Amino acid sequence: MKVLVDGAIYGAQKFGGISRSFTEALSRLERSSDGIEIILHLPPNCKNSVPKAKWIRQIKDYNLRPQTVFHPFVSRISKTRVRAMRPQIFHSTYYGRPYWRGLRSVVTVHDFIYEKYQSLLGDAQDFIEQKRYVIEGADAIIAVSHSTKEDILKYTTADEAKITVIYHGVSDAFLFPSHREEDKELFRKKHKVANPYWLYVGPRGLYKNFGTFLRTFVKVAPQTDGCLVAIGGEPKLEPWQVDLLIKNRLDQRVRLLSQIDDAGLSLAYSAAAALVFPSLAEGFGIPLLEAMACGTPIIAADIPVFREIAADAAFYFDPYDEEALAEAMIKVLNETTRERLVEKGHSRVTQFSWDTASRMLASIYKSLI
Repeated sequence: MKVLVDGAIYGAQKFGGISRSFTEALSRLERSSDGIEIILHLPPNCKNSVPKAKWIRQIKDYNLRPQTVFHPFVSRISKTRVRAMRPQIFHSTYYGRPYWRGLRSVVTVHDFIYEKYQSLLGDAQDFIEQKRYVIEGADAIIAVSHSTKEDILKYTTADEAKITVIYHGVSDAFLFPSHREEDKELFRKKHKVANPYWLYVGPRGLYKNFGTFLRTFVKVAPQTDGCLVAIGGEPKLEPWQVDLLIKNRLDQRVRLLSQIDDAGLSLAYSAAAALVFPSLAEGFGIPLLEAMACGTPIIAADIPVFREIAADAAFYFDPYDEEALAEAMIKVLNETTRERLVEKGHSRVTQFSWDTASRMLASIYKSLI
């Protein structure tokens, strides 16, 4: 069985949960099923590491800009090469249409952020329409959570019988690491971070609600010597955020870290007082799993998908209520409270596995042949 996977997401994001999810699931297919060959069609500008395995064959487009006169011709050549390999199934990483008619199609649906927050994210109507077209035309639909499945049924006319929920898993680097206290202290010294610190992971765009976290930190800071550490996202804060910190003499107590590999991120989780995840909406929330696996307490926005993933292994707060977040940030510093959340997190995270996700993906592919 040959499955054509468009690698569009590998050209769209340097770091991110979507590209990681495909890398993890595709790399483990041999453990799940014999006889599946992946044809991974990659854009020339891959920004992320791509999956490598003996059952994955990479076909990379030539490095021509879309606006050049030769680009349409070269693009057709690439698709002709792919078609000659005779794939039977097309799986889109980010709402792409099948390359030609007759291919059975699978689409993974990650979230409905653009549909929910068009006013914040700008004009995305063309993307929304393309996404809806691909979902409704797919032979099999993968939702990354039950919350996302509910959104599929709300925002499209897709057949519910075609939808399968496949949870993400936890990458090996985060699975119950045994970091020594000396390692944690070295991490804090290296990055000039006080103990305790509250950790934020990922982009800081509008719906991510980072501003609420920052304003709440300003309120909490006088009660502790703690810091705020943000990993990922833009290298600089927004001007109003910088002004707020300078006004309150807290600019030296916020650290933005980048170029952190999985080993370093695992250590950052382990050394943190808590992960704060204040998003207004998500499709899943991989940092929840990473934090639970690393023994890090979680303070999360009270949105359905976070309840679904973290269950009772987190403090929840109204994402519009800074006082509720402040209360949780102080509570989590209590050792007894921390131990309870860590224990619940370790128990909960065992329900999520990339091997399970890969087996379910293989089953979907087989069902279409």
